[in-house]
Amino acid sequence: MKKYKQYIITIIIIMMLPILYKAFLKERETSYKVDGYDIKESFLVKNKNHQYTFFMKKGKEEYSYILKADLHKKGKIITNIKTIKKNDLTCIIPTYRENQEKQIYCRKGNIQVSNEMLKENEDFQKIMKKEKIKGSKESETKQDYKNLIVYSNNIPHDQAIILWDYKGIIILERNKNSYQKFLDYDLYDNLMATTTKRYYVMFENTSVNGIEKVHCYDLKKGKYKVITLKDKIEKNSYINGVVGDIIYITDQKKKKQYTLNVKKEELLEVGNPENGYIIIKDNQKETMKITDFFPKKQFFTGNPVKNKKISESENIQLEENIYYFQESNSFYSQIKGMNRVEQFNLENVVEWKIKEKEWILLQDDTLYLYQEDLGLRKIVEYNELKYNYQNIYDLWK
Repeated sequence: MKKYKQYIITIIIIMMLPILYKAFLKERETSYKVDGYDIKESFLVKNKNHQYTFFMKKGKEEYSYILKADLHKKGKIITNIKTIKKNDLTCIIPTYRENQEKQIYCRKGNIQVSNEMLKENEDFQKIMKKEKIKGSKESETKQDYKNLIVYSNNIPHDQAIILWDYKGIIILERNKNSYQKFLDYDLYDNLMATTTKRYYVMFENTSVNGIEKVHCYDLKKGKYKVITLKDKIEKNSYINGVVGDIIYITDQKKKKQYTLNVKKEELLEVGNPENGYIIIKDNQKETMKITDFFPKKQFFTGNPVKNKKISESENIQLEENIYYFQESNSFYSQIKGMNRVEQFNLENVVEWKIKEKEWILLQDDTLYLYQEDLGLRKIVEYNELKYNYQNIYDLWK
């Protein structure tokens, strides 16, 4: 009887192994072939979001793209690839193992280009119509709010554009606009502020005696609070970056690094000359010695990188495993080890940032947002941006 029970338990464990493997699966790479295309498929779960990255090659044709979809962690999910050629345009339409909205990926000549780049292309429009693929359209509807011109319909759901107006923040969302006052005086320069997963956070660093007050606005609940630090940090401190809702700050004078937990209202020392300092690279924590950490400011994101194999551009941004860069008026992305994709064109860009694979760009007094699935969209016109734009706008999502 005992042997029989052990046998049953063993059978149950064997049957449970595939289920357990799938439950704990976080990433996987698979190679296979469909309709003459060699496919490299990478699967990743991050913050409970499922993401597939594809690289396809057929002769000299190369395509790369990211698909965000919960397909129950299945692999080899492409079952068919339809190829359409029209003049200098070559497009593919993949079919997946589970129903997904039909998507199209194209090459114009020798380079892959986004749908945004082809929105005025007649051949592309004919293909879209024939294949019954719906494209996105930028809204021109606008409204006035606190001396701004806002294109609310172009702001994605569950996202917000935040603008500092020297006393507080203007929060622009798709269905509403709001304002939160922080100060009774104007703060023009050296704004030390950031957004976390939940909060907009501004360190009041106007006093020569150091930073004591931290202003926090809960972007989900619309609630405002001020944290009073027990131990002041020096005025010349700066923000390294954010992980979730934890903000990393470096005090350049004291040669110390801190984390601020906004929810717990807790400031902790995490870096010093004896133990080193924390930086985040490729989503992994690393420790740096004081001699490497302090010659220049250390930021978790937004550091320009140089990679002449990617581009001659002096401003290449690397977020996770994707390079973002500008060449003249053209903007590109390139997944590591894959082909470049021309995403959009925009003239006279003053500066641009990447926030979780989305571009936010400033042109004169106008902010634009670019997402691959929605294209380039005008968000807000704010005259003050002509004169002052350093760290006074941000994208929250």
